[in-house]
Amino acid sequence: MLRLLVAALAFASFLHAVDPEDHVRKSTPVTSATRLVLNADVGSIRLQPGIERTVDVDVVFRGSPPSRAEFDRMRRDFTLDATQQGSDIRVKGAFHKGWEPMLAFWPFFVGHKLCRNWECLEYGSWLREVEYRVTVPERFNADVETSAGPISVSNLKGQVSARTSGGSLSFDGVEGVVNGQTSGGGVTVAGGKGNAVVHTSGGPIRIKEVAGDVDASTSGGPIFIERNLGRVRARTSGGGIQIHEATGGIDASTSGGGVNASLAGQPKEDCRLDTSGGSINVSLSKDIHVDLDASASGGGVRTNFAVAGNDERHQGKLRTRLNGGGPLLYLHTSGGGISIQHTD
Repeated sequence: MLRLLVAALAFASFLHAVDPEDHVRKSTPVTSATRLVLNADVGSIRLQPGIERTVDVDVVFRGSPPSRAEFDRMRRDFTLDATQQGSDIRVKGAFHKGWEPMLAFWPFFVGHKLCRNWECLEYGSWLREVEYRVTVPERFNADVETSAGPISVSNLKGQVSARTSGGSLSFDGVEGVVNGQTSGGGVTVAGGKGNAVVHTSGGPIRIKEVAGDVDASTSGGPIFIERNLGRVRARTSGGGIQIHEATGGIDASTSGGGVNASLAGQPKEDCRLDTSGGSINVSLSKDIHVDLDASASGGGVRTNFAVAGNDERHQGKLRTRLNGGGPLLYLHTSGGGISIQHTD
């Protein structure tokens, strides 16, 4: 019994000695700088405004190291540098000696979060997460990049560019232009007041209540856009497209699903919806003014709008001027039917 008690106390002391969460911090005063440029070789990034005129970076490590010595070895291998160059504050976080060829981890590298450029961190057997928590002044631009991890940006008043090869992107309440690109996750944009250009090769895109124009493309998932005030361009080859209460023009194309769209009021620009992978369903106000050009090679065209007898209408096609005509509403599918319905 005494031996068990001693062993338990020794194990508890070991756990206390090896903190499973530790930090590296840098703080840089903001004088004439207007933009953060952050490059992380691996890790997630969370960027938001702070209350000080400083750029503060807190890198958090989470894991279950086998010993304090191993944890300290990992910490010595990591550097965090922050310098001001002209109008930029440049921050770089990097591991140096801990990289091994990915083949050395085969077949265990599958699902390994701490890999980039065909290399993996040897600490990845116990280091579960590296997270960059960053605060900048509220009115500040940002250009952030990581090779492995998600990026989230919230409530900044400035232009934001974010790139990751291994995680999702999230932009919430950004009041400037948003430019996001990922090859390994979904993208979410909500409550923005500027234009947004986002692309992913491996996930869905969700955009809600953005005041500017939107250009969204994915080759690996669906696109959902709701209550956008500007023009919408949506492209996907891996899912359907849903656009609700759009007030600007629409240019939507997919080969991986159907298209559902509703227009809130009278469009000022042409709208084009095209799919080879499903049906098209459009909801319009009863008094809308558009030149309708609809064709479905994989089904019929249905509408509850009044259509004059002399309009061009035959199997799979309908061309007519709704309420006297206006901007073009072009609908085409080779994978299903088309439905154009008024909401009144």
